[in-house]
Amino acid sequence: MRLIFSVAAAVVFLGGCGSKTDSAGDAGAQGGWTVDKSASRLEFSGTQITKAFTGSFSDFNASIDFDPDDLDAARIEVVVATGSARTGDRQRDAALPTKDWFAVSAFPEATFVADDIVTLGEDRYEAHGVLTIRDASRPLALPFSLAIDGDKAVAEGETTLVRTDFGVGQGDFTTDEWVGLDVRVAFHIEATR
Repeated sequence: MRLIFSVAAAVVFLGGCGSKTDSAGDAGAQGGWTVDKSASRLEFSGTQITKAFTGSFSDFNASIDFDPDDLDAARIEVVVATGSARTGDRQRDAALPTKDWFAVSAFPEATFVADDIVTLGEDRYEAHGVLTIRDASRPLALPFSLAIDGDKAVAEGETTLVRTDFGVGQGDFTTDEWVGLDVRVAFHIEATR
């Protein structure tokens, strides 16, 4: 059975939001941002035998301390429950938690931690941090836009990951013969403080 993967790898900027994954903490209680789970999303897309597919993670959380006027103090920590990845395809969704893909029993979470955020001008920023999936850590620069209106914020961004950089896709899936190596990760986060 040829399955597609999709690295959720997820990492989002303001990304994260409550639900079951609590290890990132309660951002609102720390004086940062509290993510609106119902309005936020973390999505991914890739290809399987050259056919495009999309998916999302339903369980992710973030601790976000971010003030555009004090970027030196900014810090973002995102935790994604890799077992929450869904693509709407029964066969693919059954494969994602297995040892060939996310190996959820051994590596239930992916994380992104950034404490170096720089402005790119015009409400554009870039978070420099480390993404860890399947115990493989790699530096990641994550560009995003941010609109703040009083105590409400909307952040959007995307990046492309190479799934095999993180060990996602083992055995027959270490090449792009069945599943493309590039996975696009995108997020839309709404938060309040």
